[in-house]
Amino acid sequence: MNDELFDFDTLHRLIPHSDKMCLWEAVTAFDDDSVQCRTTRHLDLDHPLKRDGRLSKLHLIEFGAQTIAIHGGLKAQAEAENTASPFAKTPRPGYLASVKNITFGDFNPQTAVLTGQATQLMADDASKLYQFELQDQNGQTVCSGRALVIHPED
Repeated sequence: MNDELFDFDTLHRLIPHSDKMCLWEAVTAFDDDSVQCRTTRHLDLDHPLKRDGRLSKLHLIEFGAQTIAIHGGLKAQAEAENTASPFAKTPRPGYLASVKNITFGDFNPQTAVLTGQATQLMADDASKLYQFELQDQNGQTVCSGRALVIHPED
């Protein structure tokens, strides 16, 4: 089954993390307001976030943050491709400013697949507010919350 819109190599170029810290393997849905991602990379024995061979629930927040970064990168890429002007803005880096309303469900670090969705709730030139949700192989929510991303002045 290949339901990938964008693969790991594309995602790797969109976010400021390299190699094993690029946590998602594929984008399975994308539009102007949201993105859905999928991964099995959390099962890697040498996963960089694992301690004593285990992934903590707290690490799921990083998965959510990377889902948001992927959405922002894909939107910037799409806008650049749709702008013929040589003066089109280059994407501005975003920084995670806060996370709120984080809830954790039962999380089995050995779940076969993790999926994540990020939905943009608000955006302006200075910041973006997102809701994110991560689910296990059974569709059960293992982490959800909101995150504020800021774009500092150049």
